Amino acid sequence: MTASTPLTPTESTARYHSLDLIRGIAVAGILIMNIYAFANIYAYYVNPKALGEPSTIDLITWFFTHIFADQKFYTLFSILFGAGIMLMAERATVNNPPPTGLHYKRMFWLLCFGVLHATFIWYGDILVTYAITGLWVYWFARNTKASTKITVGAILISIMVALMTMFAVFGGDVPEEDMKDMIDMFAPSQDFIAQETAVYTSTYSAQLEHRIDFFTTNLPMMALFFGLFRIGGSMLLGMGLYQLGILTAERSRSFYIKMMILCFIVGFGILAYDSFLLLESNFSMSTTMLSFMSLNSFAAVFVALGYIGLFCLWVKSDKFQSFRKRLEAVGRMAFSNYISQSIICTILFYSHGFGLFAQLDRYQLMLIVVAIFIAQLIWSPWWLSRFRYGPLEWLWRSLSYGKLQPFKRS
Repeated sequence: MTASTPLTPTESTARYHSLDLIRGIAVAGILIMNIYAFANIYAYYVNPKALGEPSTIDLITWFFTHIFADQKFYTLFSILFGAGIMLMAERATVNNPPPTGLHYKRMFWLLCFGVLHATFIWYGDILVTYAITGLWVYWFARNTKASTKITVGAILISIMVALMTMFAVFGGDVPEEDMKDMIDMFAPSQDFIAQETAVYTSTYSAQLEHRIDFFTTNLPMMALFFGLFRIGGSMLLGMGLYQLGILTAERSRSFYIKMMILCFIVGFGILAYDSFLLLESNFSMSTTMLSFMSLNSFAAVFVALGYIGLFCLWVKSDKFQSFRKRLEAVGRMAFSNYISQSIICTILFYSHGFGLFAQLDRYQLMLIVVAIFIAQLIWSPWWLSRFRYGPLEWLWRSLSYGKLQPFKRS
């Protein structure tokens, strides 16, 4: 490629199968937890006893998702997002001058998509945080070594875990009136439960007002604090791991086996202690806060890295290749699939759809997750056999490049 060659979108022939596979699995895993927040108030997500004593199967389901999914898959997705930024920057080095502006256009349009998603569809949007975080991590992509990226990423994550641990441990010293929002998140009163439930069982306009209020209130925390430390740290890890050839399955099988075992031992070891504390305290507010904001958050990084080792081993094998290709297709359409999950779930649970909000148990929600993901496993390969990109991927690319990109396959 010459210096005058324009930078063009990545075609399927130039893709890394491991990145698409891990991204596809991450999309499915994110829904495992997000569906709790679609189907009920937020406290239902973090505390299985927030709405009262759960059934045995409900508690087992919560623990299963807490251990294997909660914060693991958005960490995985953040790592992959960082790798994607690194891939774009790497491809840009063959062009002169480097098209840094393209990256910022991509982040600008992602921010626009995120604002629309958070306002009109679902308050739990992550795209805004990704877009804002993507603005500053790009500097590391072009100016630092892999070891620097990984070190800074690990430091940022550790700072957040340390701060959240201090907050959870010493939160009891804060006056109750200053802790009201935090109490509502982890141990809500009956009045708060009724108030939140009423919003999503009433009119769309009431939900819209609630989403706008939630978005504007929580944006500084999400985009600046959470985005800087947790998401930004994970993206930097992804950049470094990509640069070292770890995410692209270029290392040996023995490397990935050791990586998987070591990270799972650390991650699930922390989660075993975390689960013991939750049960021992009967899900007290302070312990639930410590679990969600500190122990599980820290363990999730190691579990996500263990998943990477496991999935890269799969890429290096010849097992279940047909199923793997379907997962890769889901990963290639991650943006479209993420938004489609929000649309489907809001139709299922909110009043402008089937109105199932606060009506289903956790195990029933898992059945819905399975059904949605099976549908995405079917439609993603079907779509990509006819079109070059997912619908939202194509729109995002066209806006970023300033012209309509090829869409249909010849």
